[in-house]
Amino acid sequence: MILLWVMSFLLYLAWTVAQLESVLALEIQSQAIQVRYQSEFEKAEALLAHCEDRLRTLLIHKADSAEIDFNSLDLVGCRPKLISNFGNSAIPNLNNPQMMKVRWIEMEVGQGIRLRSVLRYQITSQQLSRINWQILYE
Repeated sequence: MILLWVMSFLLYLAWTVAQLESVLALEIQSQAIQVRYQSEFEKAEALLAHCEDRLRTLLIHKADSAEIDFNSLDLVGCRPKLISNFGNSAIPNLNNPQMMKVRWIEMEVGQGIRLRSVLRYQITSQQLSRINWQILYE
């Protein structure tokens, strides 16, 4: 009887060790995935900051141009898109000169983890500011 009890106890210990090993393996995988995604996010964030700086420089140099073709800009890894030339309003008020002095630009960067940012470019002051950003997952 004692032998049966000892064998069942050893079997229970072996099962417990196997469960702990599988939990530990999952934790190691989870940490590796977290480190990889953190690294990808940091790369995308740095690329977004670089693209915004590059876009700011290009917009300042092409400030005299009425329309800028974003496809012709040399922004490697960046996908800028003009959202609107008409400020905050969906229906432009062309009588208000302030409405024609703002451009809304959407920029997307990254590969695995992508970041999308909405930028506001004030033409008169040549100020580019990030309004918001979001993470896009595949």
